Amino acid sequence: MASTEKKESIDAARKLMAQTRSGALGSINKDGSPLVTLVAVATMADGAPLLLLSKIAAHTQNILREPRVSLLIEGTNEGPDPMTAPRLSLSGKIVALDDTAIAHAKARFLEKHPGSEPYDTELDFNYYRLATGSVRFNQGFGRFRKLGPSDLLTGP
Repeated sequence: MASTEKKESIDAARKLMAQTRSGALGSINKDGSPLVTLVAVATMADGAPLLLLSKIAAHTQNILREPRVSLLIEGTNEGPDPMTAPRLSLSGKIVALDDTAIAHAKARFLEKHPGSEPYDTELDFNYYRLATGSVRFNQGFGRFRKLGPSDLLTGP
C-alpha cells in the first residue's frame, strides 16, 4: 500500500510540475542573505524545471556565483485555506544549458510562455535547468512526502 501511495504522490507531483507556469526562486545574495523572486517555469522533455533568466537580474547574478537554489511551485486550491494547496519545494543547482540543449528546450518554454519570445531573441536571457537534489511534496495539510530527485523525471 505504501508503494501505491508513493506512486500517486509522484504522479501528482509530476502533474503539478508539468502544469505550472511560475515559481518562487530562492537564491543566495553575495552577502549570504536569501533572495526570493518570481520566475516563469516550464519543463524539459524529461520533466526537469526549465527557466529563462536575464543575465542582469539579481537572481541570475546570484546563481552565477552560487548555483544552489530552491524553487517553490504552488498549485491551486478550491477552499479558503491556502495551506491546502499542493506545493513542491525543490532544491538543487542551476545549470546553464548549452546550445544543443537550448535547441530542444526553447520550443517547450515558448509553447508554455509565448509572450517570452522577445526575451529569447532580443535581450540578454539564457536557459537554465534545475538539477534537483531534493524534493518535498506537500499535497495539503498533513499530506507531506519526501521524493527523490529522479521521481519528478519522466524520461529522456
